[in-house]
Amino acid sequence: MNVHDLEDLGGGTLTGLLARRARQAPDNPALLFEGREYSYAELNREADRLGSALMAQGLGKGDVLGVFLGNRPEYLFTTLGSSRAGLVNVSINNAYKGEFLHYALEHSGVQILITDSRLAQAVAQLDELPPTLRTLVYLGDEAPGIDAPGLRVLSWAELLAGASDAPQFPRVEYHDIGAISFTSGTTGKSKGVVAPHLQGVIMARETAQAFGLTPRDRLYTCMPLFHGMAQVTTCAAAIYAGACIILSPRFSVSNLWNEVREARATQFNALGSMLHMLLSTPPSPRDREHDVQLVFAAPAPAEVLYRFEARFGVHVLEGYGQTEIKNVLYNPRQGRKVGSLGKPTASSILEIHDAQGNRLAPGQVGEIVYRPRLPHIMLSHYHRNPTATLEKMAGLWWHTGDLGSMDEDGFFYFHDRKSDSLRRRGENISSMELERALAAFPGVVDAAAIGVRSDLGEDEVMVVVEHHAPQALDFSALFQHCVRQLPRFMVPRYYRVVQVLPRTPTGKVLKVPLREAGLTADTWDHVAVGLTVPR
Repeated sequence: MNVHDLEDLGGGTLTGLLARRARQAPDNPALLFEGREYSYAELNREADRLGSALMAQGLGKGDVLGVFLGNRPEYLFTTLGSSRAGLVNVSINNAYKGEFLHYALEHSGVQILITDSRLAQAVAQLDELPPTLRTLVYLGDEAPGIDAPGLRVLSWAELLAGASDAPQFPRVEYHDIGAISFTSGTTGKSKGVVAPHLQGVIMARETAQAFGLTPRDRLYTCMPLFHGMAQVTTCAAAIYAGACIILSPRFSVSNLWNEVREARATQFNALGSMLHMLLSTPPSPRDREHDVQLVFAAPAPAEVLYRFEARFGVHVLEGYGQTEIKNVLYNPRQGRKVGSLGKPTASSILEIHDAQGNRLAPGQVGEIVYRPRLPHIMLSHYHRNPTATLEKMAGLWWHTGDLGSMDEDGFFYFHDRKSDSLRRRGENISSMELERALAAFPGVVDAAAIGVRSDLGEDEVMVVVEHHAPQALDFSALFQHCVRQLPRFMVPRYYRVVQVLPRTPTGKVLKVPLREAGLTADTWDHVAVGLTVPR
């Protein structure tokens, strides 16, 4: 592979890809949202219009634009148009408010923010706005009540009124910075990932190849567009292939299949937890009445994957990636190994290393590390955080923070997050394996295993389970289930049940608040009630 071989990549930028598709097949469907379809020519014109309007506001190449929107066409118009104008995109989590929202705006240096009337209220409630933020653009009929010195507030229509019919855009190169994306922040404060344009474009190509995409495909997503699963794995991959993006405002367990049928979707993406939720719905004669052939999902237990495929008549494809390095592993459609993360993509080198940076043999568990085969396809750096950048690139390998292994055939397997790995009485415990065993108990939707300090002064294992009917959970029965299913050293001492586990908007369980809560008044302790683990 060579970075100069970019003919099929629109010069290495997503807007270049879009322009190429608009020339090749202008009338092909590019985007469907709530019954409104946009052709590739229309989507390209919307990108031109938005990019031109932003330049009319005095913004230029390298300036920073924030997107604080829900799933709607204007989100894509904004990201595509601002990239065409050479701006740096910052996608902001819709759940952010207060300190989190202020941090995202201030840390990334957002100069213009595109939002809507509802989400703008979170901006209005900030004690102060970052000094870099000079313009706020809102969608909706109601102007947000924001009165801040030096801040211009424009409606979407007012912004677009400045667009030129013949815009002159700057030259945007594949190695230019295209985005600052924030990590999930499941273990601490989110870091800003500074990424060049080529990263997303290479991921779009490799995803389209892994999915077998053609212009006839229709890719449905209900994942939030501020997340790479929707923004790149669906939207960018669809644009690369000339396929149609089907955008849903949000995930609905009860309505997903209806939306998929109505839109004639052929593929969609999901988190592993979403597969659980869809399987929890009552079986229906219409379970296989759809056009979906493939579902891309974050790794799920083999038993869940097989049940999902058997019930809904689809193929579930697994993969692995991180915000910093894109998707770097895909389980092939032919010759897959269920439960595996898959094999490296063409642009990726992955190994398993021990704590000293030595490569481990097949079957041995260590940290998954990564190197790119091409320049400009992983993060450039963490924004304003050189220390974290250097720490993650120790030994000139990207350290994922994930424990895994590789088999003799080159397939990789996830074992646990290094930060989630538990150690009890000298034994290492995989939180993922423990959580998988708990999820097999009737009524348990999901589980989170954490370490807490015990009265003996060392870590004990605590589990917090999400249950369909929390009041009905029999802790003694759950304990006995663990005794039957787990090695003695893995059986948790402490148990707590909740209606819903805390999650990021993309479905990842947040363990930090669970650790901070620790042993609560409603925590059940098998030692306190006189139950012991048999030897």
